[in-house]
This record gives sequence, C-alpha cells and structure tokens, in this order.
Amino acid sequence: MKTLLINPPYPFQEFPIIPMGLLYLAAILEQNDYEVDVLDLLVSRYTKDKIRRKLEQYQPDIVGVTSVTMNYHTASDILKHCKSVNPDVVTVIGGPHVTFAPVETLNEAPWIDIVVMGEGEQTLVDIVSGKKLDYIDGIAFRSDGVKVTAQRALIENLDELPLPARHLFPTSRYHALASHCSLITGRGCPFNCIFCVGSKMGGRRARFRDPKLVVDEIEQGLALGFREVNLEDDLFTLNHKHLHAICDEIIARGLKFKWSVFARVDTVNPAVLQKLKLAGCDWLCYGIESGNQQILDIVKKKITLDKIRESVKMAKDAGVNVLASFILGLPGETKETLLQTMEFAQELDTYYGFHVLAPFPGTEVREKADEYGLEILTSDWAKYDANRPVSRTKGASPEDITDALHKYYRGLRIVPDEPEESKGDRVEPAKPQRRSPLAWALLSGDVIESLGGIEHRQGPVEDLADRIAKLIPYPPQQIRENITSWVEQGLMIYDLKDGHLIWRWA
Repeated sequence: MKTLLINPPYPFQEFPIIPMGLLYLAAILEQNDYEVDVLDLLVSRYTKDKIRRKLEQYQPDIVGVTSVTMNYHTASDILKHCKSVNPDVVTVIGGPHVTFAPVETLNEAPWIDIVVMGEGEQTLVDIVSGKKLDYIDGIAFRSDGVKVTAQRALIENLDELPLPARHLFPTSRYHALASHCSLITGRGCPFNCIFCVGSKMGGRRARFRDPKLVVDEIEQGLALGFREVNLEDDLFTLNHKHLHAICDEIIARGLKFKWSVFARVDTVNPAVLQKLKLAGCDWLCYGIESGNQQILDIVKKKITLDKIRESVKMAKDAGVNVLASFILGLPGETKETLLQTMEFAQELDTYYGFHVLAPFPGTEVREKADEYGLEILTSDWAKYDANRPVSRTKGASPEDITDALHKYYRGLRIVPDEPEESKGDRVEPAKPQRRSPLAWALLSGDVIESLGGIEHRQGPVEDLADRIAKLIPYPPQQIRENITSWVEQGLMIYDLKDGHLIWRWA
C-alpha cells in the first residue's frame, strides 16, 4: 500500500520546522518496506489543485495528516478534499488535538476515516499493513457509530525507531527560512502542569534514546545543511546522566554547532549548565509562566520565584542565553498579577516573552475550567494561537490581557543573531522572527514555480532578481543578495533552455 503524508499549513510566527511526528511516521513506514511520500504545504502555497495533482500523480491508498489545535480545521479540510478527489482513499488524522477529541472529530468530519491517538508510529504501520481495525490499539473509527479501541502502549525502547526521514522533505526551503533542525532525545514528562498535555501524550515516565543515536541524528541534520539544532524534548534537563552523556558525545566527536533546549528552573545546576555551554548549547528556554507565586501554585508548576531568579542567574553565569517564557491569562490572573508578571520578567534581566493561555483539548485547565474560575469564550480552534485571549478569569478580561500585550509589543526589538553583542537591553520578543521575509513571500506564494521561463539577458541572479522585484515590494539589492546566498548554498538552481532561465528550489 502507498501512503501520502501531508504537512498542513500553519499560520506560524516562529521559524517553520519539519514536524517530528511526520518525520518518524515516514521513517518507520520506509523501515517496514512500505512506499511513502510527503506533500509539504507548510513551506509552499496551499491549494486544493496542488493536492489533487499530487493524488492523481502518486495514487496513494492512504492519506495521513497531522495537526495541532490551531490548524485542525485546515488539516480536516485537506482530508475532505482528498475524499472528493478519490472516495476510496483511506483518510487518517493524528496529533494532540484529535487524540483528546476522537469521537467529536469523527462525528463532525465524515470524510475522516481513522483517528490515531497518541504515539502513532506502530499504529500507522498496523493500518498500512491491512490489519483489521478492531484489533489495532490507539485508534477511533466508524463501526455502528464511533468505536474507540484500547489505548496503545507507549514505545518502551525508542532506539527501535529509525532516524527521521528528513530526505523526504524539501529541506532547501527550510534552509532559505533559516529554520533549525529539530530532534528529540526522549519522550515523556513527569510533571502535570494544568495547561499542558505533554505528560498525557508522552507519558508521565520519561523514556530516553541512546546518546550515540541522538548525536548520529545531529550529524545527519548537520550533513543536510542545518546550522542550528533544537532539542524538542519537553524537558531535556530532567535526566542529568543522559544530558551529560549526550554533551560528552558531542564534544568527543568535535561537533561545532549552535543548539537550544527546553528546561525547568528546578532541573538545572551549575554543573549541568556548564556542560551545556561546553558542548555548544547557546540557548535555554525556561517555562516560567507567571511572576505571581499564587498563580504558579494554582497551575501546579511547582517552582518558586526565588528558584526562578536563581536558575536564570546560574545560566547567565554559565554563558548560556536564557529565554524566559510566560503565559498570560492563567487561572487566578488579575490586572495586578499581569503587572507583577511584567515587572518580574524585566527584573530577570534576560530575554523574555509572553504567550496567552490557550485551553487546548486534553488539558486539565479546559476539562476543569469551572473549578479554576476560567470562562472559555470560544472553541474556534483557529483562534487558539496563544497570541490572543480566548478565555477570561474573574480578575482579568480579554481586554486587560490585550492591553498588557500591547505594552509589551511596543517595547520590542528583534533578537539579534548574536545576542551577546547587545547586552543591557531588557525587553525581548517571545519568539525569534523569520530572518528572511523575502523567502517566506516566495515560498508561501509559490512565486519561483510560477515564473516560467525568464529571458537570459544579464546574469542568472540579476535576471531572476529583476523579475521578482516587479512582483514583490522588496528592495532590489536585498533581493539580489538573498538569491546570491541561496544559490551559493545550493538551495536554488536553474536550467537554461532556449535562452530562458527556469529556476526552482533544489
């Protein structure tokens, strides 16, 4: 059976990254000798005609799509279109949103055949193998209504998973956007913060990969041209023995690259931070959430303001850049606590930024909203981007949160590529912005693909730059500089036919 995996578009404000879920799904299908291909709509223009052409060309038996809450409706719409093109194709959806709403998903979307819940690697292999659905754990499907099978056991040995199938994705496009290479060193989180589904998706018991395999994957990413690596583990700093082993392996192989991790302030110490720095880690993101101790207690964060101060200072002393991440609108939020959080963020004297609470399906804060004094204002999933209020507390209205955000954004400046050169600035954005707006304009609009033949009059780069300058309001000199860089990196190539240049992404 042939499987097509689709990466749906997402209205991101951060760097786009290749999703780990699809990377592993594609890899395990290949490992089991099943034919698989990928249609990536995140870094190209999303059109139904493009999907139709891919279906007609590839003729898949199964189409799978992943989604988070914010782009669930887009992912569902993609599968609806796939069914209209080929009613016989089996449509499958996975991801955190549908994992916690399988029955609702199938009831509202008759064009979706199967919902995969939780870890999907072995589940998808079972589906593709033709195994009877009743005997596949971890799915929901229609059978005299909606049937939800038994919960699938988590993968005990993550080393059995193959290295992610990055070769199936258009990496040149991600390079043009200066995206990093994401990977995981383990799965699971023992904490139970009420606004997060991490422990429900990956389990409360952490499972870890062999450090040598982790660094093998890092080398794979570097060989593909990625310059930065982000370890996407919910909590990389949980297991210090594992962390030290990975850092030691990086050092032993002499690898030089920039990388970043997620951490809790109560899982670091000077030795850990110094080892991270020695191995080249230059960014660490602390989930701090609030500058009010009562709110931290309500959301079961289990950290203190003093511990936050101490751990931020420790990281800075070790030479690791800190991004402090906060969430506005948590239970217990008031106008006064909003101000406290803003002042606390500045007190830390480091890079920081804010998200807004999005009570996703599966989170305790959504399931027990009344108990937490939270009013959920909408279930329009497209608004769950964590950048606008979709709920209110008794003491903080959406307008209060929006006003706080506006004050924050008015003081923003862009994080520099080398932040150590700009010490002393205290207000920083929550997320790095795309470094090349031109690249995003070209990719999201399929501009290069739509140009056709360009008459060859000057040099190839100059001819292309002149054509793009007529289409996109961007300084011509910067267009030429960007294109020159992409050509030198091998990200863009061209053919010369009958005196015309035909450009494409590599």
